[in-house]
Amino acid sequence: MSDARPEEPRNPASTPAEKRSVGSIALVVLGFAATLGIGFYAGQWIKPWVQEVWGGWFGSDAPLTEGVRFRADLRGDEPQMGPDDALITIVEYSDFQCPYCSRVSEPLKAAMDDYEGDVRLIFKHFPLAGHAQASPAARAAWAAHQQGKFWEMHDKLFANAKQLGDADLTEYAKQIGLDLTKFEADRKSPAASAAVDSDHTSGNKAGLSGTPYFLVNGHNYSGALPAHQWKQIFDYELKSVKSLLDGGTPRAQVYAELMKDAKATRGGGGSGQGTKARRPGEPDPAKTYKVPVDARPQLGPDDALVTIVEFSDFECPFCSRVNASMDEVKSTYGKDVRVVFRQRPLSFHASARPAAKAALAAHRQGKFWEMHDMMFSNQKALSKSDLIGYAGALGLDTAMFELDMEAADIEQMIKDDEALAGKVGVNGTPAFFVNGRFLSGAQPFSEFARLIDEGKVAAQKLIDAGTPRAQVYDKLMESAEEKPGA
Repeated sequence: MSDARPEEPRNPASTPAEKRSVGSIALVVLGFAATLGIGFYAGQWIKPWVQEVWGGWFGSDAPLTEGVRFRADLRGDEPQMGPDDALITIVEYSDFQCPYCSRVSEPLKAAMDDYEGDVRLIFKHFPLAGHAQASPAARAAWAAHQQGKFWEMHDKLFANAKQLGDADLTEYAKQIGLDLTKFEADRKSPAASAAVDSDHTSGNKAGLSGTPYFLVNGHNYSGALPAHQWKQIFDYELKSVKSLLDGGTPRAQVYAELMKDAKATRGGGGSGQGTKARRPGEPDPAKTYKVPVDARPQLGPDDALVTIVEFSDFECPFCSRVNASMDEVKSTYGKDVRVVFRQRPLSFHASARPAAKAALAAHRQGKFWEMHDMMFSNQKALSKSDLIGYAGALGLDTAMFELDMEAADIEQMIKDDEALAGKVGVNGTPAFFVNGRFLSGAQPFSEFARLIDEGKVAAQKLIDAGTPRAQVYDKLMESAEEKPGA
């Protein structure tokens, strides 16, 4: 039997180290409490300042906004819910493939029901570049609007956001009772594309880069807000317009009165190229740059009034999405525009360089644009065997095609294109120069049309002054800048 006694429990703070540990904990607790107190009083002190400058979101006060109003470009034929003389006008920019956008409808409608007659909602399309089905869905909704059933189609599309294929859109039209013949014609019409492009341009000017996005009496908000926050927004806006009503402004004129002092663009928007500042070395969209054509693949005549030089990558998803805009450019402007294609295979796209070689090899047999379309339609199948298969399907001499793909001069053409891209500041794709004016990304037709129309006017002035039509582009290049920052 052992004589050892059980060890007595120690005082929890009996050692110097342990005493210091307990003291540290006490200091932390006291410090945390003090921070809470200071934070509370500091918050009370800065609250009025934040509310005045930012319209900060505190309790029942104004939700977070920039404190200034922005004016949305409205055509007047947009889908609308609520009366024309509403005191609050919401302009919503949305994308039918965006999961956050689908969460907006129920809480927003629930909040609007509690303010019946005081709120109207105007819907504008802003299909994002990363959503392949968003633009077709937007055009389908526009077509439904032509038959007075936009909101029915709106709800149907959001309820089936993962099923927006061509056959799906037709089925939804059938389910909501549309005249299918008219629906199919309308959704595929130039008018549908023009309306969606117009909305997209309006969104760019309003400064948005994602969806959903709202201008509420000109104040900007984003995200899928819950109903109670919408009610806070409505209460704030109703207080804001009270002085107008008290001063005798008719209800139907309230929105127009608010828009008189509203800003036309937000964050430098309006170019359709986002709101961020240009990176160092990036081309300035307001300037003209010297971008030669150098006997590259071309669609359109040499004496076109406007030359578009495109830098592209056959594996780039954004490059494939801009093709719809380019097709509309070609069909709309005909012989007034030529498109010159230059290669810019990005280093992280493993198949882009072989695809560029395949395109130029096909060009030697007169089938560049056919190969261009084939590869963009099959971007996930660009192996060497795939490329040879496409050459065969297009009726090319495949033996010659394979030899040309390995030709040193084709590789040099690609290197020359890459060098030119670097010189004029093109780091990503797609990138375009419209008579030397820079346009970046998968832009809607309306953005190309804006630059083309301006280019046609400038070209005609040169022709009127004696420049032969076939020398217009060369004349423009004489005064163009060599590179950004020059």
